[in-house]
Amino acid sequence: MTDKIKRHKFLIGAFVLPFLLMELIAIIMKVEPFGSQSFLIVDALHQYLPFFADYHEKLRSADSFFYSFHAGLGYNFLGLWAYYLASPLNLMIVFFPKTMLNMVLSHLYIVKISLCCFTAAFYFYKRMKKDDLSIIAFGMAYGFSSYIVGYSWNIMWLEVMILLPIILYGFDKMVTCGNGKLYCAALFFSLWCNFYMSFMTCLFLVLWYIFYEHKNIIDFIKNGFRFAVYSLLSAAMAAAALLPAYLGIMQTSSAKWDFPKELWYGTFGDIFTRQFLGTKPLTMSVDDSKINLYCGIFTLLMALFYLVSKEIKRSIRIRRLCLLAILFFSFNMPVLGYIWHGFHNQYGIPNRFAFVYIFLLLSMAYDGYILAVNRSRRQAKKMYISLGLLFFIMAIALYTTKTHPKMNTVYITSVVAIAYVLFFFLYERKILHRKVCMALSCMGLIVEMTAMAFLGFSSNGTIDVNDYFNDTKSIAKIKETYGGNDDISKRMELASGKMLDESIWHTLNCVTLFGSTARGKMVDLMDKLGFYTGVNEYLYEGATPFTNNLFSIKYQLYRPQDMRPTSFEIADSVGDVSVYKNPYTTAIGYGMSSKITSWDYKDVNPFYVQNDLIQRAYGISDLFQMVDTKKPEVNGCKITSDNGGGEYVFDKVTARPDNLVFTINVKKQKQLYLHFDCSRAENTIIEKNGDQIMTGRLNSQVLYLGNLKEGDEIQVKAQLKEEKEEGVMRLTLAELHEDVLSDLHGEMEAQAFHITKQKSSNIQGTINMEKDGMEFFSISYDKGWTAYVDGKKVKTKAIGDAFLSVPVSKGTHKIELRYVSPGFKEGILISIVGFIIFGILCGWEIRKKKISNLKQICTIKYGTLGAQRRKES
Repeated sequence: MTDKIKRHKFLIGAFVLPFLLMELIAIIMKVEPFGSQSFLIVDALHQYLPFFADYHEKLRSADSFFYSFHAGLGYNFLGLWAYYLASPLNLMIVFFPKTMLNMVLSHLYIVKISLCCFTAAFYFYKRMKKDDLSIIAFGMAYGFSSYIVGYSWNIMWLEVMILLPIILYGFDKMVTCGNGKLYCAALFFSLWCNFYMSFMTCLFLVLWYIFYEHKNIIDFIKNGFRFAVYSLLSAAMAAAALLPAYLGIMQTSSAKWDFPKELWYGTFGDIFTRQFLGTKPLTMSVDDSKINLYCGIFTLLMALFYLVSKEIKRSIRIRRLCLLAILFFSFNMPVLGYIWHGFHNQYGIPNRFAFVYIFLLLSMAYDGYILAVNRSRRQAKKMYISLGLLFFIMAIALYTTKTHPKMNTVYITSVVAIAYVLFFFLYERKILHRKVCMALSCMGLIVEMTAMAFLGFSSNGTIDVNDYFNDTKSIAKIKETYGGNDDISKRMELASGKMLDESIWHTLNCVTLFGSTARGKMVDLMDKLGFYTGVNEYLYEGATPFTNNLFSIKYQLYRPQDMRPTSFEIADSVGDVSVYKNPYTTAIGYGMSSKITSWDYKDVNPFYVQNDLIQRAYGISDLFQMVDTKKPEVNGCKITSDNGGGEYVFDKVTARPDNLVFTINVKKQKQLYLHFDCSRAENTIIEKNGDQIMTGRLNSQVLYLGNLKEGDEIQVKAQLKEEKEEGVMRLTLAELHEDVLSDLHGEMEAQAFHITKQKSSNIQGTINMEKDGMEFFSISYDKGWTAYVDGKKVKTKAIGDAFLSVPVSKGTHKIELRYVSPGFKEGILISIVGFIIFGILCGWEIRKKKISNLKQICTIKYGTLGAQRRKES
């Protein structure tokens, strides 16, 4: 072991040095345990950490992986796990308490980034068999690239970046030696950990194979067959994760094919300037032409050195350049970008496949570096040509760019490039020894990558754990007191979350879900019901007393900063968290008339949608009655059309806090609910008698204005975005009739579903139906659910295309719901077959190797013996 460590000290250093540097950055930035900060920003805070919390609870409690009620009225946990959480490295969270998850994931970032450096160094080492400082430098150029630093908050992607160099090394072994075991195993792990990013790796591998230097056409076909077999085999082995993830993602809003219509965006300069030293990495951008590409100025010089070196076969250089060009143009062409992203829009994280471009550039640069090291001092002259080419390309980039970079990035890039060439100039003049020149160059690359990593993480920023998680213990105590862990008929929600999925972080049985696996039809229906929704989210913002009862919301949790009024009654207070209780009893399911199957849920008015549901389900009318509103006052804009029903068209906007002001004068006591829809609304303020009661993003959700008294005045002030096109504001006001609500609750309670036994993937209970109809469950419809009524299997149906329901006849019945994630059984079967085939292939290759070794031994032993006998005779 000591000898191995000595022989591979630089390879080991390729992990250790980045790890120590990253920990130093963590110390400087006061990341836990060195302070109260966390690397978990953007969706890592709003999505991934809450999902890890649910995963943590599943692991600790040994609960079923099929389903969870801790988000979205219930969701396919296995599908989400396969998309976000499947990496074996994530299992380390089971050894830590939930309160330490922020710290654990921040340092898991560090481990994964260090592993990116290590596997890249391993690839370069295996490529040239040189264990020296260069593999550390080029490994860090990959692991500390602006792509990985900028997008590191996507912690579930990093395994794919880690495994890419291993896959390419395995690919080389498969093509040159016919041994595809490593390639197959590495690609399997990549697909298992994150199939979405692995799709980009697979697409790159196809191009890599096409542009690979094959000996002849027969070799191309033979290698192609082997490439296809091992690639398909790796997918088969990963099917247990791939199938549930794929079937889950195909139910989302993003699953629709929607090819972009633009032909081109950005310019050559916009892309190339992102490789300049000092360019801050992007964490997110609504502009799809933006990109993270920086991976070292020495990398650019050595890649150009590679292209001008005649010692490398011309056909190989042309192939690599063509592949690089295809990737580069893909950054600028929306259609190619759409394909690279798995036929999926980029949604604020542009050019996610840039990691393959960076690694290709580094592989060319490392080949150029090795050529410069191993050849004569005359090679240094090519560095002058490379520098000239770099300056020429930089000039073209600066001329063509639409978004001019800061000039200090241009100057520092030029100075550093000249410094590298100066090392080679001194080497050519015999002032520097070759080893000193190469050491200085590699150290320069390490320094610039470290500096850029520090700049990048500083630019990314951190979050203060205390600001987001100081209520965790209080809410855990409330859950324990009010049965939030056990009874899914008593759902619990935060009045507003500090992060979007905070309810999931607390593992509450809740409505909220923001994630890439959110079912598209559920998102659409929740929008129609008046809840706040996005492309892949629906939040508990927009509830009414009816939807609270329908969704079995028993408790609301309020904190001092929460301003919105509630119809719930105060029940308790723990720390800074107040518990409000629904005055009505709730259930997860209710018996309804069969007419519910023809529910008209596509109206733009959520009050009409809820009224129609109530009318068809129970024959009760007018829970909400529409209230006329006056035409708004305008400031800094002009109303060009009054379409009636509270809909107005406006134009010529100069952004002001009170562009549109609606005034509501209350003439008698009533409970009022408001809904407005305006994509141009940037901020909204709602005042009651001159006092602010709500502010912020209040668009496209039902708002409870309170139990208002005669003489009260409500003002709704909307600030609009300045845009050239006309905009539309639709505002609807409705009064809730409490006597109708009371009658409705009586009907619902009489046919409520009473749970007798429950687990996350198995629910049993009873219901008393007054007549033949449908049992409606406030559970997201999913083909994984199987229903049994009195022990007999019945077919489930989607109400409103989104909610689970079961046909039930009049009388008392026992109902059981069982869940198995779609694709799980088929995936397990395919995986077993795949592993068996892989085992057979491994055994066959081992047998072939033994036979080959035996032949060699026999040839050496008996061939020498035969020659000796002939000599004696």
